[in-house]
Amino acid sequence: MKEPAFFTQLQEKFTALSQAQKVLLFVMTILVLGAAFYFITYKDLTLQADRVKRNVAEQEKRLATLKQAVARVDSLKIEIAQAEADFENLLRLLPDQKELPGLLESVSELGAQVGLENILFQPQPEQLREFYAAIPVRLDLIGTFHELGVFLDKVSKLDRILKVENLSLTRQKGSPRLQVGCTVVTYRFIDKPPQAAAGGKKQ
Repeated sequence: MKEPAFFTQLQEKFTALSQAQKVLLFVMTILVLGAAFYFITYKDLTLQADRVKRNVAEQEKRLATLKQAVARVDSLKIEIAQAEADFENLLRLLPDQKELPGLLESVSELGAQVGLENILFQPQPEQLREFYAAIPVRLDLIGTFHELGVFLDKVSKLDRILKVENLSLTRQKGSPRLQVGCTVVTYRFIDKPPQAAAGGKKQ
């Protein structure tokens, strides 16, 4: 089978070239093929690699943000758990509704135990606050300064929150004993603020 005339002519022209021309032609062919490879294949691969690098960087940044968010959530969970524990401990210090009468009577009994004479035990109206109610009781007692000191110390050591307010001392004529007036206040927790509870009843 005869070769096409084009290839025959091309071969004749190549054969007629000098050795230097043949080397130059070979080098130019290599350069052309290399340039074609760069523009067709390598450049496209480089662009793809750049895109992959950018995507990796973006994903690493996103992953770091998510890790920080998880760390914040874990920290918040710990803080919430601690706040709930503190709240439970506080509730244990506040008497519930059923305990109030007995608790207030025990305060009066403490006075009698240390030698104070109780001449007035007068519960006062509740004072509603946002999340708790203050329950005051007016006490009038008679006793010595030492007995009063022991009484106040025992009240401070009770396992419920009690506060002594408006303390007044009056010395009785011709006697070492004092007439003591004070208000003992305890507190109870309100599940809902008064306004919210009132609003719920209206509905």
